[in-house]
Amino acid sequence: MALDAYRGMWDVVVEGSHEGTVGHPDLDEYATGQALELTTAMLRGVHATGEPRMDPEAAEESGNPPSVSIEDCIDDSEWTVPEETTDSEDRSGRRSVTATAVLHGERWLVEELWLEDYGSC
Repeated sequence: MALDAYRGMWDVVVEGSHEGTVGHPDLDEYATGQALELTTAMLRGVHATGEPRMDPEAAEESGNPPSVSIEDCIDDSEWTVPEETTDSEDRSGRRSVTATAVLHGERWLVEELWLEDYGSC
């Protein structure tokens, strides 16, 4: 299911952020293309605590190969990097996320992942 790939991708990103990894070998189980590049870049060796809150919704499957659009509003205010403080701009809170998952053979992979500005949802 497309939402399982989306949630799995974020689970790996969160796990990797807790471990302070650079990239993560399990990301390609859930993501490919631009989404894999973006999530790999998110894991840059810093240690985060907490977890984001998500509530994704999937549109109907369409196209050939089948694809699904996923809309989410992620709140990452509890998913923080303690050593990073930003004086000028708050870089946490709620933001719109749009993803596209595509069926590759028998498994869904997130191919596109777009994170909007904070406060966008």
